[in-house]
Amino acid sequence: MTLKNQVILCVVLLAIGVFGWQFKEYIPFLDGAEKSEARSSRGSRAVRVIVAPVIVKDLAKVVTAVGTLIANESIDVTAKVTTKIRLLNFTEGTYVKKGTSLVYLDATEAEAVLAESKAELENSRKLYERSLKLFKTRNIPKARVDLLLSEMQVAQAKVSANKARLDDYIIRAPFSGILGMRDASVGALVRPADIITTLDDITTLKLDFNLPESLLANISPGQSLSAKSVAFPGRSFVGDVKTVATRIDPVIRAVRIRGTIPNENGELKPGMFMSVELQTGIQKGAVLVPEHAVTISAAGHFVFIVSEGIAYRKEVVVGQRIPEWAQILSGLKGTELVVTEGLQKIRDGQKVTIETEDAPAKTVQKASEPTQ
Repeated sequence: MTLKNQVILCVVLLAIGVFGWQFKEYIPFLDGAEKSEARSSRGSRAVRVIVAPVIVKDLAKVVTAVGTLIANESIDVTAKVTTKIRLLNFTEGTYVKKGTSLVYLDATEAEAVLAESKAELENSRKLYERSLKLFKTRNIPKARVDLLLSEMQVAQAKVSANKARLDDYIIRAPFSGILGMRDASVGALVRPADIITTLDDITTLKLDFNLPESLLANISPGQSLSAKSVAFPGRSFVGDVKTVATRIDPVIRAVRIRGTIPNENGELKPGMFMSVELQTGIQKGAVLVPEHAVTISAAGHFVFIVSEGIAYRKEVVVGQRIPEWAQILSGLKGTELVVTEGLQKIRDGQKVTIETEDAPAKTVQKASEPTQ
């Protein structure tokens, strides 16, 4: 083929391409995929779907966090002196009242020192009383009487100090609570750093968690909270906010919150991990759809609404989620019907035959409140 013929062929093919592009809507196999799909969908038979009305209702604003349980009061039971254990007067895991004697330490040396100081006090008292009698008969100067009085007072102070030291040899419960494991035995030498057992008051537990500083204005003591643990599936433990920290953590920009949860039966234990839900207010006129009506794609969240027998895909922004419901922040007006079943069978512009699924408002109300 000559060069001239090749040039002519290229020009003809180029002209055909330009013609086809300009008039592609009149050529079925060159029509755009989207328009072809839309015409195909509109021309196909109607697909049966189930729809539910969009609900507009006041919704509790709930924030979530994770926290850790802490005993209301908690100590490691240790000795204040270095000596041997004479008696362990407790059983592991039992409840004890405040002031109960838990451990008796060997106080032989302390008892001897106390007895010596008592003898010195008795001798000082006798000398002082004798000096008073002599002073009345002018046989002793006033300065000598004052000196003996001072020595008697010093002896009394020594007795008081030795009694206090002797009291350190009996370890008592500083508050009522549950005793932990016993980590020492009778006859063992204990030092002030050695842990004999633990004592925890768990009738009420503290729950510490952090929230972003942006929520600080919506948090105050007395607000209700609910917490869940993997140890008790399906259960919620209700408490309230006790304290809001006076400082913001400058590193994580969060405020520390401390709540309290009643625990009379002792089910919850200090150190447990809890997921927390805290109600910070009420949002008026929230738009809600059944959670399974929302589909997710790479482009975002979508729902299918039905109008005049045609399903249309609407992009939405999803906000708070509550059991079985999703809040729609934008994309819906609140008067639409959304497809809840049959989503896999329809496309944008699909003809549909609808059946209505009732969506009771009371279900939304219960879902927006903390579970008891």
